[in-house]
Amino acid sequence: MNLVFHCKHLKLTGEITVKEPIIPVTLIGKNGVQLNFTAILDSGSDLVLLPVEVAEALALDFDPSNPETARVYSGETITTAYSNVNIKIQKGREKVTARCQCSIQLEKQKQQEYIVFGSTFFEHFRVFFDYPRNKFEIKTP
Repeated sequence: MNLVFHCKHLKLTGEITVKEPIIPVTLIGKNGVQLNFTAILDSGSDLVLLPVEVAEALALDFDPSNPETARVYSGETITTAYSNVNIKIQKGREKVTARCQCSIQLEKQKQQEYIVFGSTFFEHFRVFFDYPRNKFEIKTP
């Protein structure tokens, strides 16, 4: 299976524009609950990172009474719990699925722009970034 996506362009300041590998995803929880989101592929992240509100809506199994501390790219620390989430990515008739370990950010956020797909997502797929051509591909092994 081979899914090809184009990078989204984000203008930072002046003439500086970056390319972001953003994909539409469906997260699947207990009892078949399915929620659609946008995710960013981040090979520098350890896990799939979900806001607690999403984990609760999906009825994922996690224990907030036994939290862990994690450090995000900015150096800040967040409080997390761990679980697993089923992920579906579909483009046209093609689709791929995976069950990934995830880290649930227990502090409620004012705004969460994207779900972050880290290394536990990459373990299931071969991902090829072709930034000069403004695209990336997700392939099953």
